[in-house]
Amino acid sequence: MQVVSSQTDAGDPVQWRRILALGIGFLSVLLAGSALVFWIASNWPQMSPDGRLRLVQGVLALLVCVTTGLAWRGSPWAEHAAGLAALATGALLALTGQIYQTGADAWELFFAWAMLLLPWLVLLRSAVLALLWVLLLNLTYVTWAGTSSILWWGDWFGLALMLLNGALLALAEGLRTWLRDPWHLARRVLAGCGVLFWACSAIMQGSFGGLDGWGSDGLWQWQGTVGPGLGVLAIGAVYVFYARVRRDLAVVSMALLAGIVSAGLWLGPRVSSELGLIGLAVVMLLLGMLAVKHVLWLRQHEAAGDGSADPAWVTRGALDAETALAGDAAVPWYLIALRVGVLIPAVSLLAVGVGIAFRLDTAAAVLGAGAVAMLPGLFISRTAGRALGREFGGVLAALGLLLCAAGVVWLAVDESGGLALHLALLLAAGGVVYAGTRQFAVRLLAAGVVLGIGCYLTFPQRWGWHDEPLMFDGLAWRAVFFVVFGAAAWLLSMRAGLRLFWRPLGWASMTVAAVLAGLVSESAAGPVWVGRLPVHGALAALAVLPGVLLGAWMSTVRPALPPLLRFGVPAVCCAAGLGWMGAPLLAVALTGVVLGGWSRDRLPQVWSLPLALGGIALYYFNTTLDGGLIAKSVSLGLAAAALAALTGVLALRYRLTAGIVAGRRHGRLAAGVLAGGVLILGLVLARVQYYKTILSEGRAVALALAPVDPRSLMQGDYMDLDYAIRRQVEGWLDEHPPVKDALDASGRGWLLLRLDDQGVGQLQEVTAEAPSDADDQTVALVFRWRPRERSGWQSSGADWGGRNWFFPEGQGARYEKARYGVLRVARDGKSLLAELLDEGMKPL
Repeated sequence: MQVVSSQTDAGDPVQWRRILALGIGFLSVLLAGSALVFWIASNWPQMSPDGRLRLVQGVLALLVCVTTGLAWRGSPWAEHAAGLAALATGALLALTGQIYQTGADAWELFFAWAMLLLPWLVLLRSAVLALLWVLLLNLTYVTWAGTSSILWWGDWFGLALMLLNGALLALAEGLRTWLRDPWHLARRVLAGCGVLFWACSAIMQGSFGGLDGWGSDGLWQWQGTVGPGLGVLAIGAVYVFYARVRRDLAVVSMALLAGIVSAGLWLGPRVSSELGLIGLAVVMLLLGMLAVKHVLWLRQHEAAGDGSADPAWVTRGALDAETALAGDAAVPWYLIALRVGVLIPAVSLLAVGVGIAFRLDTAAAVLGAGAVAMLPGLFISRTAGRALGREFGGVLAALGLLLCAAGVVWLAVDESGGLALHLALLLAAGGVVYAGTRQFAVRLLAAGVVLGIGCYLTFPQRWGWHDEPLMFDGLAWRAVFFVVFGAAAWLLSMRAGLRLFWRPLGWASMTVAAVLAGLVSESAAGPVWVGRLPVHGALAALAVLPGVLLGAWMSTVRPALPPLLRFGVPAVCCAAGLGWMGAPLLAVALTGVVLGGWSRDRLPQVWSLPLALGGIALYYFNTTLDGGLIAKSVSLGLAAAALAALTGVLALRYRLTAGIVAGRRHGRLAAGVLAGGVLILGLVLARVQYYKTILSEGRAVALALAPVDPRSLMQGDYMDLDYAIRRQVEGWLDEHPPVKDALDASGRGWLLLRLDDQGVGQLQEVTAEAPSDADDQTVALVFRWRPRERSGWQSSGADWGGRNWFFPEGQGARYEKARYGVLRVARDGKSLLAELLDEGMKPL
């Protein structure tokens, strides 16, 4: 969410209303969509399935009408409404799968969702819809492949994702003038999170694969050689295109960082000595410095090419990386990310190599080595005349700090000395490095090490789980302290000449606060929260902090802003913040958004978006919080309603003049949006009718099963079902190789099941061709076939659906006695899971 841009005129009330309305409106859409998903996932038993289906259909129809009206007027608000309608579309598909128990095929849900959104994307050309569409396509492949880990290549898993995102990146570049994406979000997300991430994954896979003897298998041998080569080729292609063809220094920086990290991933496992580790760390540091210099050189020529005035960091000192990064002028976020992304892993690797090389086997030895490295490093960093010398000194100082921090932790683990001694040593080392260097990345590392380890040392029982209420009090209030401290440091960094000193401390403190807030969200248990005023007070403080900071920011521009705007908007935001008390990571993210807008720095806003999404996800998947999904849905819905009302009030006070398209095309745009909504509702209704036909007319066959309990991404709690007959199919095919070969070729087959006296299906035959009409005691069940050698680890073999049974939240114990699943099989062999039976064949 962008609260304010760098071009905002602080003295223009109309501009302020516009920016606030757009930002708060985006947040209300996000919260409203999350509330809808939470409500559907709860599988609310107080409302009938048909009633829930009609309600969500009505919500979607209303949103389609609102979007159509806004599009007809040419209002930019149509994009917000379309985003909410897109979320409602996914919720409707998820609800349909939940009611008719089709959620086993999650990839079909995501693929259908993406295809249904395509007309709206084409009409509105929205970057937000484009990113949602890209995410859905990636989720389609991930859920289709069924791999157990997205960090490794499950056969062709990573290669396919890299190629998919590469194709989408090429498409985005081809449509760059068509897509309304002023921040180039589609390009940067696809390049960084898509192509470059999976390229690094390919290189890592090949690196470790070559060491573990996977080369004995032909496929793994191919991946261990050609796979990393393809990863390097992808990184190089991204770099060349965005450095030479279509200049984007953010993507160039990401490509350089990916290349340096990939080199470390490839060479690290092959280093057999401590000197090799030290050498590798030094090479990575040198490459990092050259990469920063190269980006600055590109930036200088870009500024000279378009005739813009050169800022301070692209004049004569532009080739001096540390001069640029140490200056008080605003440094681009991608340079900071590149510098820090190389420095932290390289110095950590260097510390490990030094510890092994010098056999530092006591805490005192580690502390002594840290001091020996740190003090000369600071001297060199302060006195060196060339960038290379300052780089060397900064690395030595950072190395010494890491060794000193390791020594302090060693003392704490051995319980040598008291807490006061540990904190004094840690603060002394961190303070000396922080004050003694002017390098932004080194200061950021120093602040992070001191705050993170200091939090660990002062935590009750050292992260023990012996007293949960005390532990959660400590987690929550520490999160409050660090986010307030980080905000204060950030505000101090906005004063002239103080940016370099305070900004790293602000970044480190906000990052530690985000980690603590995530731990609170992930680990909180229901009984701990009930009646716990201390933890509730901490969560309330976190929740209202973004609104308080927003009020403080708006007060600094007085008297341009009217009192109602200055005090009313923050008050409503604080009240709405109580709706996301259970998601403290979201509150930390919104604090970062406000601080980024206040300081006119985009990096906190970019950093806050994944934090916000992660906070909502943690809130959703935490099954132990008191109140359940319904309570979460209500609280988020009320917050969304309050923010939506505030957005409406702000929007009524000004007129947005920028339309989506030229005037005479508004009618066509509105008609297209309406037609897309009618298409979605019509297809869902047709699918529902098809499911009803199967359940009413299909033949019943019971199959033995074995259930377990997880939570689905959008459809709530379910039992993951495995059928005993699936193993029988594998055994039958082992005895009939020709049938298995035919299934490998066609990808589809049929099970012929003979019903016994109780209606339980017994495997009679497996065939790759459609069988003729079966008799009264035989059922033909169609299935998809995925060969194990060409599929993910979880989805191989016969798949006829019915792998999940969705149930209302908290009713898992009711279905623990399930022993049979009843399928309703249509004449064409397609089936739906209709009910579960206990051991006595009685419905649950």
